[in-house]
Parts: sequence; structure tokens; C-alpha cells
Amino acid sequence: MSTTLLNRFIAQISGKVPLRIMIVIPFVILVTIAGGLTGYLSLRNGQEAVNNVAMQLRNEITARIQERVKNYLETAHLVNELHVNTISLEQIALNDTKSLERYFWKQIQTFSEVTNTFIGLPDGRFVGGRQFRNGEPQIILADESTNGGLNYYDADAQGNRTVVVEGEPNYDPRGRGWYKTAKTKGEAIWTNVYSEFTTKSPAITAAQPVYDKNHQFVGVVGSTAMLTDVSEFLSGLKIGKSGQTFIVERNGQLVAYSGQIGQKATERIKATAEDNSNVLIRETAKHLEAQYPDLLEINDTLQQDFILDGARQFLQVTPLKDTRGIDWLIVVTIPEADFMEQIDDNTRMTIWLSLISLALTTLIGLFTARGIIQPVLNLNNATKRFAEGHWDQKLPTERTDELGDLARSFNSMGDQVKKSFNALENVNATLEEKVKERTKDLAKALDELKNSQAQLVQSEKMASLGQMVAGVAHEINTPLGYVRSNIEMTRDLFSEVESLTTIYDKLIEMLLTEGTNEEELSEQLTTVTEMSQNFRDDDTFNETKTLYDDIIHGLDQIADLVLNLKDFSRVDSVRVQNVSLNECIDSVLVIGHNVIASKVAVFKQYADTLPPVECSPSHINQVLLNILTNAAQAIDDKTQGKIVVTTRADDKNVYVEIEDNGKGIPEDVRAKIFDPFFTTKPIGEGTGLGLSISYQIIEQHHGHIDVASTIGKGTKFTITLPRQSTKTA
Repeated sequence: MSTTLLNRFIAQISGKVPLRIMIVIPFVILVTIAGGLTGYLSLRNGQEAVNNVAMQLRNEITARIQERVKNYLETAHLVNELHVNTISLEQIALNDTKSLERYFWKQIQTFSEVTNTFIGLPDGRFVGGRQFRNGEPQIILADESTNGGLNYYDADAQGNRTVVVEGEPNYDPRGRGWYKTAKTKGEAIWTNVYSEFTTKSPAITAAQPVYDKNHQFVGVVGSTAMLTDVSEFLSGLKIGKSGQTFIVERNGQLVAYSGQIGQKATERIKATAEDNSNVLIRETAKHLEAQYPDLLEINDTLQQDFILDGARQFLQVTPLKDTRGIDWLIVVTIPEADFMEQIDDNTRMTIWLSLISLALTTLIGLFTARGIIQPVLNLNNATKRFAEGHWDQKLPTERTDELGDLARSFNSMGDQVKKSFNALENVNATLEEKVKERTKDLAKALDELKNSQAQLVQSEKMASLGQMVAGVAHEINTPLGYVRSNIEMTRDLFSEVESLTTIYDKLIEMLLTEGTNEEELSEQLTTVTEMSQNFRDDDTFNETKTLYDDIIHGLDQIADLVLNLKDFSRVDSVRVQNVSLNECIDSVLVIGHNVIASKVAVFKQYADTLPPVECSPSHINQVLLNILTNAAQAIDDKTQGKIVVTTRADDKNVYVEIEDNGKGIPEDVRAKIFDPFFTTKPIGEGTGLGLSISYQIIEQHHGHIDVASTIGKGTKFTITLPRQSTKTA
């Protein structure tokens, strides 16, 4: 099925595209697909390679940082071990401050990885050495000679103190965290990262308790490592083109970092702080904090990707721990763009090469197609000329391929068609005469058919009218009866008026005659007064007016019946009006009252505001009468007959629904009820044209009739007619 649909689709497309283009299209599509796949695979493979390289680079960078930081920090503990061994072997006396000063002054010059190294003694003394990078070694001392303060001294070539460089009052090593923690734990420890006293740079101190040969506590030695050296190391690493790395404590404070963060080297800030101007470090820390609000949750190396300013960033976080208290995180971030530049260049080059290949394929294909299609175009032009009646079309036949065979076949076909056409012209002349004669016969038959159809319509209408005659006669006799009765009563009243007028005339004559007897005049006045009073008591004049109103009403009923019969009987009327279907139904119910309402109860459910319909009223009346009559005839005498007539409308149409509770129409009959001459009535009781003519009338009015029926429950006819046109003349 799918193959058939594909072939049909290709046929439809190929039928609308010129052949010279159609030949080139497959090659263009193939080159486009090949170029697209090549570019896509190149880009995908490049991205996979980038992911692998980025992962390896992150692992390598992290490993180098771990190794360097551990080695750098381990030096401080090695120095402390050296001090512990020296003291344990009693190679130096702890109570000889001068010896301690020269010892630490000498040791600080040996290890460049530590900034200062010292010892804190239980008696409150603090002795050590300090040397900043590219600086002279100094002696650190706090004892009774410094009045409890901490002083930094320059020293001569033999390690003797000379002058105080700087100091800090009230310094007691026994109250410092490094001293108390190392003494309490009894093992080597790291302090928290802090700002060094003099430089205020981040530093960390390695501390270790010292015991004599009797295992008695004699002090705590310590060595301080400046973390700025770690930052310098990180800044010197080559991490792609713009990658960054940093070390952060579990609380988010920066320990060391590559690049610049916009702060003085002596100040410590959180990696996520807005003061951190290193966007990559700041946003990496924010992403990490969003993923892990508690950095203590990170216990293993994790690799993630995140988006920064629409660009993908490769992230690796690795814990850095030791047994002495170091618990940091090494974070490496490498922008994908650092690796994708060459891949993007290669992708662009692939696209350009694909486009060039596509252009060359199109040009070569067009030139090739031209050589193939030109003979076909010649054949097409010759065929068109041939179709226009130019029979002397000849194609060159010098080619020996399939196109040459086609040209020869065309020339041969042209000769045969020319001969056949000449023969057809002779036959056509004879046929034209026969066709003219046959056309005249058909026209005459058509006129006869139209006349027959009009007669059938008239016959059906008159048949329907004949069925109504008895009922209409009864309807006319009823108003005629009470009109006659009212006229007779009026005649009697007129006799009384005539008598009253005679008496009045006699009274006037007596009044005008001289010498009239007063007694006779009085009697005449009494008679006139009594008759006048009787008229008033009997309300004669009002009764006469009522009788006349009844007479006029009866005559109006007769006139309406006659007018409805006149309109209904005019089948040939083509008069079109805008009428209300409610009024049409009322008129039909008046005409068919004796046949319809005498058998069933008619219930009218009219729409309150029914828009007018542009139609021929007499034709629509015929349709309504046919359907209402059929509905009444479909109801058995034993059934409590009911017909419901409903009207309604929407934005486009007006609807009339005529529903009865009769016996219903079987399904096999329902499909034929609109066929001419089809009837289920006994012979002689129906022509079978009523519903057929009704169907044609509604179709001529651009409407339609629908029927729904259930056996034993009844039938509903729905007439749909378009609303009155909104166009103005």
C-alpha cells in the first residue's frame, strides 16, 4: 500500500515538473543527502571527539592539580617531621632560645614551599623563622624579652637577631587553634585556611605535637604554606583556550584559583560572590551550588555539562582529601568552544564543498538533460502542431538510438493518422446531417415531456384539491349558515324599526296639524315612548351591530377559503415572494381542516421570530399539504392521532418539522417514497406523484427534505429551505 501511495505521489509531482528538471532532481537530492550526512556525521563525530578530549583533559588537569597541591602541602608536614626528629634526638635544646632561633632561621632557608616554620612551647615561648619569596630570612620570637608580644626580626649572616621589623602584641601560642588542636589530638593536623598575619594572604598551617624520649609533651611545631603559590600554579596551567580551575572549601570559600577574580590577593571571598569578576568561576560555582546546596554531598568525582550564555561548558569536580584535615573540592571548567573552533571550521568547509558539488552536479545534470530532452521537446512541439491540424510534421531520423526509433514511429503514425482523418472527415459530414435530424426529434420529445410533466403536476394538485372539496364545502356551509340566520334576524329587527318609524311619522303629523286632540296626542306620545323604551331595553341596535359583525366575519372566512383555494390551484404560478412559513402552514391547515384536523389533533410549535423565506407560496403550500395529508392518512383510526408541526431557524436555513405518531414507514419503502409513481396505497387511491413533486419543488427552492421513521412509533419529515436573501435590488 505504501509503495502504491509513493508511486502515485511521484507521478503527481513528476507530472507538474518539466522533464529536464525532473532528470536532474534525483542527482541533486543524492548529492544533498550525501553532503548533509557527511556534514552531520562530521559534526557528530567531532562532538564525540570533543567530549572524549574534554573528559581526558579534565581528568589530566585534575590529576596534575591533586599531585601538585598534595606535594606542595606535604612539604609543610615533612618540615614538621624534621623538627620532631631533631627535637626527639635531642639535637637541639628547647630551653636554649638562641639555638632555636638559629635553627629555625636556617631551616626556613632550606624549604621554599613553606613561608614560616616555628615551635610553640608549654611555657608560652614562640620561636620560628620566616622567609617570603625573594626576601631575606627573618626570626620570629615571642617570650619574656618581647613583653608577651610577637616580633619579627631581621638577622645577620650568623642568624643573630638585629632589628624588629614588625610585631603583634599579646601573643600566646598556647591559645592558638593550631596549638590546642594538635596537642588535643596528639597527631599531625591542618588548620583551617586563614589570612596570614603580615601579608593577609590565604594560608594554611601544618601542626604536629612534639614529645621527648619519655613521651612527655614538650611543644607543638608548625609550618605555614601560602596558598597564593597554589593560585599561581593554577594560573599557569593550560586548560584549553579559556578554561578555568579553582579549589574551594566545602563552605564555598575560595582556596586557590586560576585567572583573576577582581579582588586583592589578600582577601578571601566565596566563589559565588558577585564581587568575583571571573564570570566562568562565579557561574560554575553557582551551577554547582544549585545542583548541590550542601557541598559535603560531593564525595566522588563527577562530570557535568551546563550552559553559560548559550555556550556549553564541561565541568569536573573532584574531592581533595587527606588524613590530616584537608577536605576541599577541585573544580575544572572548560568551554566547549575551545575545542569546537576547528570542528566548526571543518563543518563549514564540508558544507561549502557540498554546495559546490551540488552546483556542479546541477549544471552538469542540466547540460546532460538538455542533450537528452531536446529531441523529446522536438517531438512534443511536433505533436502539438499535429494536434492543431498541421499534418505535415516530420522529425529528423538520423539518430540510431531509442529517440531515433521514436521519431521514425512518430512519422509513420502521422502518415496513418492523416489518412484516417481524411476518411473521418467524409464520415463526419454524413453524421452531422443525421445528428441535426436527431436533435430536432429530441427537442420535440423534450417539449412533449415538459408538457406531460406539467400536466402530471397539475393532475396531482387537482387530485389533492379534489380530496379537499368536501371538507372545503363543509367549511363554507358553516359560515353561510350563520350568515343566513343573522340576516333573517336582521330582517325581523328591521320590521320593528319600520313600525317604530311609522308611529314616529304619525306623531309628527299630529304635531304639525292644528286642532289635534290633546288626548290623542298624549296617547300617541305614550305609544312612541313605550316602543322607544322597548328598543332600549332589548338593546336592539347593539344586537343589530353584533349581527352585522358576525355576517362580515362569516363572509371573510368564505373569502379566505376561496383565496386559499385559488392560490393552491395555481400550479403554473412562478410568483416569488418573501413569506413566513408559519403563515403558509396556517393557510394549509385551513384548507385541509376537514381531512387533517377531523382525524388527528394538530399541535403547532412555531418559532417566535421566524425569518422569511424567498419562495413560491403556492408551490410550498402544495408541499405542506401533501406531507400533512400523508401524515394524517398514516394514522390508524384506533390510534389517538397527533401531528406536531415545528418551525425553527438558524443562521442559514429555516426548518419545518412535521411529525406524526402513525404506523411508520418500513426501511425498504423509505428509500422509494420520493420516486415518481411509487405508492403503497390501493389502486385508484393514489398516483404516487405527491412526494415526488414535493421533493422536486423543494430542490428547485435550493432546499431538501429529510425523513426519519420508526415502525409503530411514527414518521418525521424535515423540510429545509434557505433564509431570505440579504441582497438588495
